[in-house]
Amino acid sequence: MYQNYDIVILSLGNGLLTRFFRNSSKLNLTLPIVITLFPGVIFGDSESIITRLGANILLFNNYYDYQIGNKFKERYNLSCTNILYGYPILRKKHHCSDGNKVYFIDQVKIPDGKKERLLILKKLIALANRYPHKDLVLLLRVHQNDITVHEDKYSYAELAKNMKLPDNFKIERKRTQDALQEMGYCLSFSSTMLFEAESCGIPIGVISDLGVDKKYANTHFKDSGVLVNLDTVDLDSPNTINPTWAELYTNPDSLSSKEFNQLLEVTSTQPPSLIIIYCS
Repeated sequence: MYQNYDIVILSLGNGLLTRFFRNSSKLNLTLPIVITLFPGVIFGDSESIITRLGANILLFNNYYDYQIGNKFKERYNLSCTNILYGYPILRKKHHCSDGNKVYFIDQVKIPDGKKERLLILKKLIALANRYPHKDLVLLLRVHQNDITVHEDKYSYAELAKNMKLPDNFKIERKRTQDALQEMGYCLSFSSTMLFEAESCGIPIGVISDLGVDKKYANTHFKDSGVLVNLDTVDLDSPNTINPTWAELYTNPDSLSSKEFNQLLEVTSTQPPSLIIIYCS
């Protein structure tokens, strides 16, 4: 049905994207303008980048991935238009207040195992005990009965049921915007909320207690200046982010929305009237 539209925007995982392009090729369909982007933060994931290069326009989150995309484009003589668009979540500036709560942002699959998640939970409780004057919030990203791509197999809420929690340690579910309003420090392995917090001027810490490894998606934070260990992190004097690293990964000189709309007008044979967006 998508051939009846002027523009198709694909915010899908690698498997669904591959199926889309393969089926379109088999059916010999005349496609509309196809725009692909990345549903979340990725760094240097060649498979994710290559999968999207079958589109007319590919929107990159950061300069690092944009460089990789251009290399693939030249190597395979592709005709797609690569655009450094920046993180969509950061294009709309959040209104952040001067919060003072320390937030740890949960990720369902990072870490994945029960033993590791228990260890991190115990370290967070110990951190709250070391800083009794600070409120520490463990922010769950999955609400009860939510249907998600990844199963929330070892929820921190369940793991903490039989533990004695300090008065300044809370496990909560709330909207990102509400959390940012009261956040004074953001801790995570590699959550997108690290970038949202950083864009608000909130100090961030990338957890390295289990190592710096691809399975924790924190390898590209090596030179960021904000890798921390929960046993030694100083919540009163947070690390500052390396500006050179930030330019490469978080603060690109990205295309404005006005410039993007102008590009669409050039790419289209006529002004688009029907747009469909596929999300996973």
